[in-house]
Formats: sequence, C-alpha cells, structure tokens
Amino acid sequence: MPVMVTGAINLEEQLVTIKATMDMLLKESTKKDEQIKHQNKYIIDLTKKLWRWTFKASNKGSGGEDSDKKFNDNE
Repeated sequence: MPVMVTGAINLEEQLVTIKATMDMLLKESTKKDEQIKHQNKYIIDLTKKLWRWTFKASNKGSGGEDSDKKFNDNE
C-alpha cells in the first residue's frame, strides 16, 4: 500500500508541474499575441507611409504630359 501513496504524491506533483507549465505557456502566448498585434500595426503604418511617399513622388516627378513634350521637343 505505501507504493500507491508514493505514486499518488508523485502524480500530484506532476499535475502541479503541468499546471504551472501550462500557466507559463499561456502567459507567453498572450505576450506573443500582443507583440504580433503591435508589429502588424507598425507594418500597416509603414505601408501607409510608403504609399503616401510613392504618391507624392509620382505627383512631383510627373509634371504631366507637358513636361514630357518639352523634353521630347528639345531632342
């Protein structure tokens, strides 16, 4: 009978360890999810800036057909 008691204590210790590990993994997972959300927002913000810069550059660079015509007329 003492063997069963020892086994029960060992099983309880294992369950406590498993629960602690699960709690730790849950906290890490939650933290990682928050990091991913933050990174996704950062990527979206950078993408918006890139589109704005691209749009501004394309508007500055293309002086319209008139500038192309002037360039071609000088050739």
